[in-house]
Amino acid sequence: MTPSSDDARKTAYRCLMEVLENEGYSNLVLKQELAGSSLSSQDRSFVTAMVYGTITRVYTIDALLAPYLKREIDKLDASVRTCLRMGAWQVLFAYGVKDYAAVSATVDLARDVCPKGSETMVNAVLRKVAKEGSEKLANIPVKKDNIRYSLKSEITGCLIKWYGREKAESIMEAFLTIPKVTIRPNPLKVPDTDTLVKELAEDSIRAEKDALLPEAADILGNSMDISDSASYRDGHFSVQSLSAMLVGRIASPEENWKVLDTCSAPGGKTAHLAELMGNKGLIDALDANDVRLKMVDLTAERLGLSIISTMHYDCTYLKDEKEKLLPEYDLVLCDVPCSGLGLLHRKPDIRISMSYEKMQDLLPVQESILENSCLRVKKGGYLIYSTCTINPNENEKQVEAFLSRHDDFECVPFTELLPDKLKNNPRLSASSGEGKMTILPDEEGMDGFFIAKMRRKN
Repeated sequence: MTPSSDDARKTAYRCLMEVLENEGYSNLVLKQELAGSSLSSQDRSFVTAMVYGTITRVYTIDALLAPYLKREIDKLDASVRTCLRMGAWQVLFAYGVKDYAAVSATVDLARDVCPKGSETMVNAVLRKVAKEGSEKLANIPVKKDNIRYSLKSEITGCLIKWYGREKAESIMEAFLTIPKVTIRPNPLKVPDTDTLVKELAEDSIRAEKDALLPEAADILGNSMDISDSASYRDGHFSVQSLSAMLVGRIASPEENWKVLDTCSAPGGKTAHLAELMGNKGLIDALDANDVRLKMVDLTAERLGLSIISTMHYDCTYLKDEKEKLLPEYDLVLCDVPCSGLGLLHRKPDIRISMSYEKMQDLLPVQESILENSCLRVKKGGYLIYSTCTINPNENEKQVEAFLSRHDDFECVPFTELLPDKLKNNPRLSASSGEGKMTILPDEEGMDGFFIAKMRRKN
C-alpha cells in the first residue's frame, strides 16, 4: 500500500485528531472527511487503514514510544502526539510503506501541523522506532496483555476473568484481525444471493456467497464504497454482519405478525425482520435518539419496506407509554445498548471509550428495557434479547436474572434455526439448545454477539 500524495496523511491526521482528542466516532469522521474528497481510491484505502489501524493499536504504540520520550505521551501537544502515533503505526504495522518514507512524510506533516521545532523530535523518535521498534514489539512480555493486544488493562482483566487466560488471548488476537464486509440481499427485490453476486459484478464489485450463511455474501477486497453502487441505492441489499443477521434468523417472524423493536436504530435488524415477514404485518420501531431514528426511516425507504413505523420512545420508560403502542405483540426485540466488546475489531473506538465503570452503568439500563418490554409480549409470543458484547454480566446473567423474576417466560431452543456450520460447533449447539448463545470472535470468523430467545407461556 503506497499513498500517492501527502494529502492522504493530512486527511488521516485530521480524522485521528477528531477521534483521539475530541471523542469523535471514527466511522462518521472518516465518512465526512472522505465525502467529496479528491483522493484516489488507493489513497482513500490508505487513509481508512491508517485511521482504524492507529486507533486499534494505540495502546501498543504508546507503550513502544514511551522509552524515547522525555515526557509521558499524554503530556505532549496533541498534534505532536497524533503525528507520533500515526508515524509509528506506519513503521510498525502498515504494509508496503518503507520506513524511511513513513518517517520522512510524518516529519513533513509535523512541520505543517505541530508547534515550530517539533518536527526535530518527531524525526528523532520515529527513527528510533524504525530501528528498534519491531524487535521491541516482538518481545513484549507475555503477561503484558494490555500492551500486546492494545487494550485497557481493565478490559484485558475482565476477559481473562470471564474466559481464562488461554481463551481470552485467543479472543484478543481475533480483535486485531480485519473483519470482512458482508451483505444481505433484499428478497423483495432480489430473488437470491447468487443473483445479487452477479448483479454486483456488473457494477465492478467482487462478491461471493458466504460459506456460513447462505443468505449472505462477502465483499472481496474492493476499494470502492459499496454504498455508492446502483444496487445499494436501489435497495437490493443491506450491509450487515453475520452475527447480526442471526438475530432475524432466530427470531423467525412470520407474515402478518405484529412486532415491536425497542432499540431499532440504525435499522439493520428492523429491516431484516420486515423482509423476513415479506413486508406484511406491522413493525413498531422505537428509539430514544431522534437523529438515529431518521436512519431507520431512510433504510426502510431505500429497501421499499412499508410496514415499519418509527416512533421516538425511551424504552427504559416504555411501560408508561401507552397511547401509540399496541398492548401486545407477537414478537418483541430488545437489541439493547451494550458495551460492544464483541466488535473491537470492527469498531476500534470502543477500545478507547469503554471502561469497567461504563459496563456496570449499562446493566440497569438493559434490565429496565427488558422489564418494560416484556409487558408487551402476548401469551405464546416471543421475546428476543441480543447484544454485541461478550460480557456474561450483560448477557447470560441478565437473562437468568430476568427469568428468575418472570416465571411466565421460558427460554426456547433454536438450534434448528442455525446454519449447519454453527450446528456442528459443540458449544454453540449445546447453548442454543438451551435458548441462548454467545458467539465468540475467535470462532467461525464472526463478531462477538449474544442472542436469547424467550417465549411467554400461555
